Amino acid sequence: MKNQMNPEERDAPLYSNFKELFSNGFSLDAGTCIFLASVHSSAIGMAVWLFGFAPAQWMWLGALWMIVHLIMGSVATTLYSHRLITHNAAQHVSTPVHWFFCAFAQIFSVQGSVKQWSANHSLHHGVDRHGKKQIDPYSATWFNDPIRNFLWSHTLCHCFNHPKSDEYTRSHNAKRHAVIMWQDKWYGLLTTFWIFLVPMGVGFAIGGWYGFFALTAGSLLGTVLVQHNTWTVNSVTHMWGFTDGISSSAQNNYIWLGPMGEGNHHGDHHDYPRDYRNGFGVSGWLLDPTRYLILALRGLRLLKGLNRASKKEEAEIIAERKLASVSSRFSTVCQETRSIVEQLEGRAHELRQDWIEAVARWEKLKKESGSLAAAGKREITRDIAVAWRHVKASRQAFYEAVDRLQNHPVAYSG
Repeated sequence: MKNQMNPEERDAPLYSNFKELFSNGFSLDAGTCIFLASVHSSAIGMAVWLFGFAPAQWMWLGALWMIVHLIMGSVATTLYSHRLITHNAAQHVSTPVHWFFCAFAQIFSVQGSVKQWSANHSLHHGVDRHGKKQIDPYSATWFNDPIRNFLWSHTLCHCFNHPKSDEYTRSHNAKRHAVIMWQDKWYGLLTTFWIFLVPMGVGFAIGGWYGFFALTAGSLLGTVLVQHNTWTVNSVTHMWGFTDGISSSAQNNYIWLGPMGEGNHHGDHHDYPRDYRNGFGVSGWLLDPTRYLILALRGLRLLKGLNRASKKEEAEIIAERKLASVSSRFSTVCQETRSIVEQLEGRAHELRQDWIEAVARWEKLKKESGSLAAAGKREITRDIAVAWRHVKASRQAFYEAVDRLQNHPVAYSG
């Protein structure tokens, strides 16, 4: 069941500063802190050498390794860890896909094993159902100022051991595919091999110490870039946005293609996380590179049964946002204007229902058309066209009703 908190209740801060975390069951994760600090400081130093002092051919090779690392890690996070595993965007994922990502590609994201990543992300989405944002590992609304919220959701949340809860235990103890469980067991060795030993060994083999340092620099820089690239989905897309009425913890529905489209239409994703796409409408599918990679895997028969929101479900979500975006305006209207507000709201809800029913009928006709013979298809094609015109007309009528409600003078009285 979806959480019914209003935005003010949902986003109310829990803490005033980071010090309060320690008295609420948090402790520093020394291993992660040392790893992140070491990799970041080393990457800065290596970047100075690579782009300031290294011979040109080695600078370009190191930069190429960095770019490949960034793309590989980003794709692995968005496509595999996020959509396929955490949200079950496909009903069947073949074993070769599991092996490719678990033994190789996902390691380049350097954000913990798939099992650990999926457990934390499941807790993150759970807030939209039960409202317990204190168990969201990277909540962007725990603190009462944007700087602390950004630092926490973007990076610092990974540096702490979080207090255990029933939800935390269930999520982290959940069994995954056998290959995922194997990767979780050997994740430290796999990371050491792919992130450090491979670039060092390959670099030294092809260019001695210049090659060694060039590819090591590329690997360290790629690690830092892919981490911050994907962490923007935790921070930026949950702190700032332009779509009113989004009911989930995500605040944005704008375009952010950096993490392979994962930041694009993030509000849509939170409202329907099982969708293999990352958003509704033209920009929702056009500006989503990960979507096309998933379709390519399906075309190769490596995935089956992609999940997606129906047009009816999309319409229900969008209509809910439209109504939610104006409902707060009338919370304090005086008694004299209450009846006017109720009439306007009632009419908007009626037209919303007309729109939803029209979409449902159109989808039903589309489904039926697939099983008809050629003669029957001509007639149902006509019916589909009529139904689609009804969808557009009812949607327009609903939008106009919401606009009348939003712009009515009573919105500014009371």
